Amino acid sequence: MHRLFALLVVFLPATAFAGDATVVDAAGKEVVLKKWSISVGAVKPSWLNRDVLAFRETNSTGFRDGVVTLIPLDRLESLTYDAEKQIVRAKVAGVETPLEGWTRFQGINHFAITAEVDKGGAGVVELKYQGGPGKGGIKSITFTGAAAAEAPKGEKIFVVIADGKKAEPPQSVHDLKALYKLDKIGEAHSPTLMFKKTYKLDLGQVKKMTVHEEAGQKGFECEVTQKDGTTETLSLLTSMPLDGKPATLEGLLGEVPAGWKMFPIHTVAEINRDEPKQDKEPKRQGDKEKR
Repeated sequence: MHRLFALLVVFLPATAFAGDATVVDAAGKEVVLKKWSISVGAVKPSWLNRDVLAFRETNSTGFRDGVVTLIPLDRLESLTYDAEKQIVRAKVAGVETPLEGWTRFQGINHFAITAEVDKGGAGVVELKYQGGPGKGGIKSITFTGAAAAEAPKGEKIFVVIADGKKAEPPQSVHDLKALYKLDKIGEAHSPTLMFKKTYKLDLGQVKKMTVHEEAGQKGFECEVTQKDGTTETLSLLTSMPLDGKPATLEGLLGEVPAGWKMFPIHTVAEINRDEPKQDKEPKRQGDKEKR
């Protein structure tokens, strides 16, 4: 999981959810929960100020810090776990096809809720239901009250992700922005990317941008073509002041029907207004997930 979200998972308090939830436990027993909260898996980015599920789809790259889909909890209809295939499927209101993600990696797509269950004369017990790897977790959890959001607006742009194992199909998003981590404050998104030395580029004016790692320099070089036809080779700034505060570029953020997608900058090979052809070979190697 991206380091930003990992930190938020640790420090975010249990998140209450409106409406009932129905759990099917490991034994196949259906349990309806009335008083419960999410204790693992929910994050609350400061730029959004709402609770979301940080979900890594199967095409999120093999990088340790991969692409993350942020699903607002009020849109989440259900999570269904397949222990044998080590897959979880997230059904989102208004999205026809469920999202699929792996559960085989430590800390990825693991979910838990804590609930108070009335045992009658024996009293009330607090139980934790977990979804993740192994056969001891829940089979599914279904939420009431999930509501579809309006379709994303604005111009569509395609993101080609860089994966050292295989080439993935371009992913379409709307309203692409740069996401910055602000020192000791949180995060903020911006419509502009920063390049050496003080050049600000409006992402809305970019027709195509390819991203290459600078060998031995831990930086990124970008070939940028703007809508007016201008093409330039620029060095990306990953640390800079933003509104007078120290900032670090986390990646690119775009809206999708399920919520938002966060692309850490090292996962981005290209952005393009036109749908690019899929390459047969991967774009570049990277730091892989521990398996």
